[in-house]
Amino acid sequence: IRWNLGFFTSRMLLSGGGLEGIEAMEGNAARAMEELASVPVDVIAYCCTVSGALRGVEGDRAFCQDMAQRWGMPVTSTMLAAAEAMQHLGMRQVVVTSPYPDSHHEAERVYLKQTGIEAISMQGMGFEQGWQFARVKPEAILEFSLDAWDDSADGLFISCMNFDAMPVVQRLENRIGKPVVTSHSATLWRALALADIREPIHGYGRLLAQPREV
Repeated sequence: IRWNLGFFTSRMLLSGGGLEGIEAMEGNAARAMEELASVPVDVIAYCCTVSGALRGVEGDRAFCQDMAQRWGMPVTSTMLAAAEAMQHLGMRQVVVTSPYPDSHHEAERVYLKQTGIEAISMQGMGFEQGWQFARVKPEAILEFSLDAWDDSADGLFISCMNFDAMPVVQRLENRIGKPVVTSHSATLWRALALADIREPIHGYGRLLAQPREV
C-alpha cells in the first residue's frame, strides 16, 4: 500500500512516573496540539493510555470534543480508541497486560467497565518510569502476555503507548486464537479512520487487517 501519509509528533513533558505526573502532563496538551495544528494535520491523537483512563469515559470524550472544536480537526485519545476497537471486535471480557505498576490499572478497569468491557485479569510488569516501559523488548512483551493469558477471555489488550507490542501482535493472535489490541494499534486504527484512510494493513492483527469505518 502506498499512501500520501505523514506522521507528526509533539512531545509532552512527563515529570515522574506516578499518576500525579500523568495528570500534570495534560497541562502540555494545548501547546502540543497547537504545534500539530500549525502543520496543519488532518487528525490529532492524544497518545497516552492512562491519561484518558483518569479522565473517565465522559471526561475523555469531552476532552477530545473540546480540543477538536478548538483546533478545527478530529481529535481522539488512545483510551477512547482502544475501547472503540475492543467493542468493534466484540471483546467484552479481556485480559490486560502492561508495563505499569498496579496503581495504574484501576482507572483503566473502571473506564473499560463504563464501555461495557470487563477486565477479567490485569497484569503489569511493575515499572514506574516511562523510560523503563520503552526498554521492554517485543519478545518479552509476547512472553509476558502469553503467561497472563486466560482462555476464557474474548481477547487481549496490551496497554501503554510507550510499550513496543506492535511487532508481536500477529504472533500473539496466532497463539491465543483471539483478537489482540494494543494502545498503538487502536490509536492508529482510529486516527486512520478519522483521516478517511480505509485500506487494510496486514501483519499486525485483525483490527488493522479490516477495512476501517469512521
